[in-house]
Formats: sequence, C-alpha cells, structure tokens
Amino acid sequence: MFFLKTEIKIGSASAPLRCYIPDGAPHGLYLNNRPAMIVFPGGSYAQTYEGEAEPIALEYVASGFCAFVLNYSVKPAVFPQALLEALTAIRFVREHVEEYRIDPDRIFVCGFSAGGHLAASVGTLWNHSCLDDLLEGERRLYRPNGLVLSYPVINPLHRGSFVNLLGGEENVTPEKMDFLSLEKRVSEDTPPTFIWHNADDSCVPVESALVFGVALTRNHIPFEMRIWENGGHGCCLGNYVTKEVHKEPLSCNGWVRESVNFLLKH
Repeated sequence: MFFLKTEIKIGSASAPLRCYIPDGAPHGLYLNNRPAMIVFPGGSYAQTYEGEAEPIALEYVASGFCAFVLNYSVKPAVFPQALLEALTAIRFVREHVEEYRIDPDRIFVCGFSAGGHLAASVGTLWNHSCLDDLLEGERRLYRPNGLVLSYPVINPLHRGSFVNLLGGEENVTPEKMDFLSLEKRVSEDTPPTFIWHNADDSCVPVESALVFGVALTRNHIPFEMRIWENGGHGCCLGNYVTKEVHKEPLSCNGWVRESVNFLLKH
C-alpha cells in the first residue's frame, strides 16, 4: 500500500485529503477495478474526529477498497464550503481512477454524525441548482455511487451541527433548516444507501436515520438500514480499536462488512 496526502482547495480554504491505496491481492476479484471509499469524519461541523477517520479507512482497505479521508472545513467555515470540498474530493478520485486502478462507477462516501449529514448532502445535492455557479464541468463527475450513513445528522434534531454549519444561531433560519433537512432533498437521483444507527443514541436521535429511510422508500432508492439496541453515539467501529470502553465488541461492530456487501451489490 502507498499513502499520499493532497489538498482539496476551494477558494482560500484547503482541506487535507489522505489517500490509502493498497497494492491488492494478485488474484483478487477487484484488482484493476477496485471500489473506493471517501470517509467524512463527524464532529458537529466543529471538528473532524480522528476516531472516525483513519481506522475506518483501513477497515475498507482490508475489504479491497482504495480509501480516502477528507478533513473538510468546519466552523467558522459555513455552508456550502464543506459540501464543495466533499464533491471536489469525489471528482479528484474519479479523475485518478486509472492511476489508482479504481472503478469510476464504484466511488462511495461514508460519513459519521455531522459527517453523515455531509455524505447525505453529497448524495442529495450533487445536481442541485444551488451549486450551478459553484461547480465546473460535467455534474455527474461529482456524483457518488453509494452512501454509507453512520448515526447521521439528517435534520435539526441535532441543532448544534446546524448552528455550526450556518455560522451561528443568528443565521439558523427556518428556510435554511428546511433546505438542509436532507430527507426533503431525496430524489430519484439519490444513490443507493446503507444506514446504521443505535437506538439508544442520546446525541443524534435514531429518528434522524428513520426519516431518511422513509424518504428513500418513497423515491424507490435501494437501501438497507441497521438499527442496533445499544451503542450510543460516536461508537465508530464498535470495538476497542476506536473506543477504550469497548473491551467487548458492540452489536454494531460488523457494520463495515455489511456496508461492503450492500455496496458491491449495487
């Protein structure tokens, strides 16, 4: 495997993109046409939490993926800065598919908490008219082929993420909150989605995932959803690798494998 770090530059801001490119097993099924996963860590749009970054990328590498971690801009940056960086990261990967031996039709994104909001934003707003003057080139270059939403913020059930994303309480208007309530932005162009959440999450209520699943159903988008009884918020891999308290694996600890199985079917 080789590792490199590049920068996604939008305006005067620069977001680090870490790239983990495995050599690949010589007789593997996906050797010259590998899937890719771009990870968006969580952190309420105030930080990008490392427990939801490299450990996640390496799990996908172990599943035969090329993996990328985007440390997108957070507070005081405001919408749509992080979204533009995330979309540009997808385009970067798609423009390097020959170099990294990636299938251009299997470029996925995985987001956690507020990073889940960013991943869902990518999946629902990639072709929205609000970006017409902000993105260059063919719009489908920016489209992810699938989403993995991990205990995602979807709507103002987690108000703090919206306050940070919009630049302060004074900027949180009903109109902006409605636009960024992403269950309302799902359309027939939204990619297949794998969603998981814990029912006892006291930070981002499980209803956040459920309403997005309902919207996917109404728009006939393929999806799978896993709701586990326990695990709280921010459990990352659901094991000791990412949380000291997880001496025994949580019920959700197999979510990466399940997401891989789902994505490779679609």
